[in-house]
Amino acid sequence: MQNIKLIECGEPLVPASLFPGKILVRSWYFNEGLEGSVPEAWLRESAFKRLVKAARNLPDGWHFVIWDGWRSFKLQSNLFNILLNRIKAAEPNISYEDARAKASVFVAVPSKEPETVSGHLTGGAVDITIADNNGLYLDMGGGFDETEQHSNTSYYEQNNLNLKASDNRRLLVRLLEDEGFSNYPSEWWHFDYGNRNWANRTGAANAIYGYTEPPFKWRRP
Repeated sequence: MQNIKLIECGEPLVPASLFPGKILVRSWYFNEGLEGSVPEAWLRESAFKRLVKAARNLPDGWHFVIWDGWRSFKLQSNLFNILLNRIKAAEPNISYEDARAKASVFVAVPSKEPETVSGHLTGGAVDITIADNNGLYLDMGGGFDETEQHSNTSYYEQNNLNLKASDNRRLLVRLLEDEGFSNYPSEWWHFDYGNRNWANRTGAANAIYGYTEPPFKWRRP
């Protein structure tokens, strides 16, 4: 990634669940009981406003479903180490450096530093999908957090497979990119706004979101 300058705008994190007419929060990692997870999906204010605008363009009765937004450093570290250990167990002869690089394709290396801050730690990243008016997820050709080739956003389109999933992914990307988000090509569900990844992919002059935290500390009961 090129050297992206960060000019922090200071926007607060806001809870995404306060727009239930079009946005539902199903906190994936909290439901899995992972340490450092929170029950709410927190996003920076401008990112949330853009998401609301995108949600208003969904068909009647459809919803965005958010699996994850802002992450704590502890959760980011846990997710990275879980994947790193999984890779090392599957490939006993892999070097630590190669395993770390492979893991970083799907989970960013945990960092709070302005030059390398992980996207989810900024409140400018969201993991998201669409549910229809019957309360069912659209067919996206794969599930959340699957570390497989078919998780690549354009996988089905490039291979002329599962045209329904390809159409649904294209819809999700169009709705969010029309409001300024940028999709991470290796994960059909992951979108960025305002952080270093977004600036790098869109050619923005600088990132506006660095490391941040919600206005309170959450501890699991």
